[in-house]
Amino acid sequence: MRRFSVLIISFSFVAISGAQEVKLEKPPKDISKYYPPNSNKFEFLNSMYSMSTAFTGIFINIQENDWKNAEKWAKNLRDNYIGIGKMVPEFDKSLKKDEVELLLKAVQSKDQKGIKRYADVVGKSCPQCHQRYKITTKVMYHYPSFEVINVEDPITRNQNSFKDHMKKMTDSMKKVRIYIEDGKLDKAQLEGSNFIKRFKAVSESCSECHSSKLSEQLYYGKDMDEKIQLLSKALQSKNKEEVYKNLSYISEYNCSKCHNTHQTVSNIKELLK
Repeated sequence: MRRFSVLIISFSFVAISGAQEVKLEKPPKDISKYYPPNSNKFEFLNSMYSMSTAFTGIFINIQENDWKNAEKWAKNLRDNYIGIGKMVPEFDKSLKKDEVELLLKAVQSKDQKGIKRYADVVGKSCPQCHQRYKITTKVMYHYPSFEVINVEDPITRNQNSFKDHMKKMTDSMKKVRIYIEDGKLDKAQLEGSNFIKRFKAVSESCSECHSSKLSEQLYYGKDMDEKIQLLSKALQSKNKEEVYKNLSYISEYNCSKCHNTHQTVSNIKELLK
C-alpha cells in the first residue's frame, strides 16, 4: 500500500523537543465503489453505522435481559462485519470472522464471559482500519470538491475553474495595493472594480453547497455588502486609508474564514489524488 506523507508537525516541550511525522494513507481503491460519483447510496458507510448500532443493541438488550433481541443484533453485527470483506477484499484478512461467529454463539447460549471475550476481539479490530483510513476516506469521499465548480469571470466572461477564479480575484486585490503604492490611482480604481466584481461572483458560486440563505449570509451578509460599498466609494475618492481599511476587513472576515474552513482539507484532498 502506497503511503503519502502530507504533513509534518513539530512538538516543543520544556524538557523534550522532537518531531513527529504524520502520514495519511489512501484507503483501498474498492471503497470508491460505494461513494459518489460511483454510488450515492453510501453502502460502505451505512454498513459501518449498522455495525456500531448492532454492537450497542447487543449490550442494551443483555442489560435488559432481552436475549431474543440481543441475538437479533448479534446476527446483524455478524452479517455486516463479514460483509466488509466482500465489499472491500483488502480488508478481509484483517477481520476476526471466527470470533464474530463465536460472539453470536455466546449470545445464543447466554455466555456472559464469552460475550465479553469475543466482543473485545471484534471491537478492537475496527480501530485498526479506522486509524489508517478514516480521515483520508472522509477527505476523499465526503468533502466536496471545488474542481466541479466553475465561475464565470464577470470581466472576461470566460468560464474559469474555481481555483483560477480565486487567483484572478486575489491578483486584482494585490494590484490595488501595488498601484496605490506606485501612485497609479486610476489603475488602482480599475483593479478595485475588478476585485469587487470577482468577489461577488465567488459568493454566487457558494450556493452550490450552501443552499440556505442563512449559511450564505454568515459570509456574504449585510455587513459584507456594506464593506464592499465602502471599498467602492474609497476607490472612487482615492482615499488610500479607507481602501486599505475595507480590504483588510474583507480579507479577515470573509476570505480568512472561508480558507480556514475549506482550504486545508482541499489541499490534502489534492495531495491524496
